[in-house]
Amino acid sequence: MNKVYLPRIENPNEDQMQQYLEILRTNNGFLSLWKQSKSKPTSPGMEITLYSDNHQTDIQTYMVLLGEETEEGYDVRTFYNPVAPCNPEAPEGMTYMLGDCFAACSTVRNFTMIRRVFTDFLTTGNVSEDLLN
Repeated sequence: MNKVYLPRIENPNEDQMQQYLEILRTNNGFLSLWKQSKSKPTSPGMEITLYSDNHQTDIQTYMVLLGEETEEGYDVRTFYNPVAPCNPEAPEGMTYMLGDCFAACSTVRNFTMIRRVFTDFLTTGNVSEDLLN
């Protein structure tokens, strides 16, 4: 499986982020953004990661993980898609993303949702819980 390797960008603007997202719309790879909280400058901040994988088919699948260090540990939010197709080569209810096994219900095929989540993160430093549970 070929992966796309993108150069690191410090403090990307929305156009740069959209260009990177466009590359991953049709290619295998991942993109990670980190943002320090303005309201909590001593906190470690939040990180959002996009995985993009076509499982060697013509159908691109996406998964977003939003991680935040909290006082209790590390919280991760992702999509909840109960109708996401499972990969028959993975354990029941699971799928592979870039060679790692994840819950299939964490994946989507709607790239508009990916753009919305990343724009939300870039502008606010967080993502609505309506989008990521």
